[in-house]
Amino acid sequence: MDRVNGIGKAQAGWIAKFVYRTIEKSIGLVPKAKTLAAHHTPTLLASSWMDAMVASARTVPMALKELAQLKVAMLAGCPF
Repeated sequence: MDRVNGIGKAQAGWIAKFVYRTIEKSIGLVPKAKTLAAHHTPTLLASSWMDAMVASARTVPMALKELAQLKVAMLAGCPF
């Protein structure tokens, strides 16, 4: 059982709906972290911007970025 419920498409504002639509086009679904961040629009925008900047960096292979992200989540105790 989740402690906090995410914002669904029906309850989301126009900015969150735009971000949801963009994420769905690129990866096919909206991650739970983005629906939780939608409670505070500036956090949602900052999180999405950071993800875009990390994905656009070309000095490190994408597979290594994903592995590093998983390792950080494990160290932080994130239940994924």
